[in-house]
Amino acid sequence: MTLESLLHNSVILIDKPKGPTSFDVVENVSKILGVRKAGHSGTLDPNATGLLLIALGEARKAMPVLTGLDKEYVGVMKVHGDVDRKRVEDVLSTFVGEITQTPPVKSAVARKPRIRKVHEIEVVEKNERDVKFRVLCEAGTYIRKIAHDAGEKLGCGAHLTELRRTKVGPFNAENSVTIDQLNDMSENTIRQLLMPIEDALEPLKLPRLVIKEDKEKLVRNGAPVKKEFVKEADGNVEEDDYIVVFNEAGRIVCLAKYVSKGDTVARTDRVFLNDLNR
Repeated sequence: MTLESLLHNSVILIDKPKGPTSFDVVENVSKILGVRKAGHSGTLDPNATGLLLIALGEARKAMPVLTGLDKEYVGVMKVHGDVDRKRVEDVLSTFVGEITQTPPVKSAVARKPRIRKVHEIEVVEKNERDVKFRVLCEAGTYIRKIAHDAGEKLGCGAHLTELRRTKVGPFNAENSVTIDQLNDMSENTIRQLLMPIEDALEPLKLPRLVIKEDKEKLVRNGAPVKKEFVKEADGNVEEDDYIVVFNEAGRIVCLAKYVSKGDTVARTDRVFLNDLNR
């Protein structure tokens, strides 16, 4: 697969530094790679570091399934009083499960209370009043708010001093590169970093369909996927779930939403342009 073809429809893992916005990082990556259109799958605020999934070209159409992935963070919370580790662990454990949060004033979404799920939270290390902790949570969870609310429960206050995103779904920050590293890389090394969208979606284990060759053009033109179009299908699926539709050559055709009634299997949602050079 040529570099030009990869840049047309791939995902790259970038380690965001402290300072720039997520949009700034996307802009820098676009300039380095010579890509006109790119986007990220989940904002990190300027003071946070860590993993950004950046989708290039057509791969941006996979955002509906990339933005909803669970996130893992490691943060440092400064407690405003002398509290032992066990007390901190007990308080942080109360945030596991469903929690209600109101987005902060500077967030990009409406400031309405919303429910988010925290899967795991643990204290990694406590050094005097600095508490290093790890959180695995649903997308859209505000870690700074957890630190603030934990401080209130402790009775002395607390605030977040460091935040790093270490995982997005199955993707790990250990496999990411910095902007400076990317800028100094050869084309061959860059080619190895770029994940074709088919490879990027594979670990998500989404339901998938393979459609017959003579039906591909219809679907690429926006037609719904009919039962008669399907050559292969796998994965458990419920009404309105996303399905990844492939052609017989294993290239992505579209994202579609499952329909359980009639002769339609799925409604075409995001169609990927066909690149004959891939």
